[in-house]
Amino acid sequence: VVSTQSTGASQIESEFDAYVVRQQLEYYKIAANEDLNTFRRLLHLAAADHYAFFQGYEFIKMHDNGKILFEMLSHESMVYSLESLENLLNILQKFRLYKESAASLASSCPS
Repeated sequence: VVSTQSTGASQIESEFDAYVVRQQLEYYKIAANEDLNTFRRLLHLAAADHYAFFQGYEFIKMHDNGKILFEMLSHESMVYSLESLENLLNILQKFRLYKESAASLASSCPS
């Protein structure tokens, strides 16, 4: 037999846990949107400013979810037919691949 007091307490605790989980999900969703907007803003500025393009590259390189943000923006550029954004993303992808291959070559060469 389960007492109503322990059932009520566990229900309140589970509702509190659900609230905390919801708050954490909202926090991560807002953070992801901010990161995506930052990257999007840098790429729009990169159309006229080479330094903004470099900042966008550094942002993606240093960000934990850089590949995901890159894929989201490349998908967005294809869906909305944003040719200038697609071109910038293609250049950024080629540069990223070049830097990764150069780094792997440098690490494989004996000193």
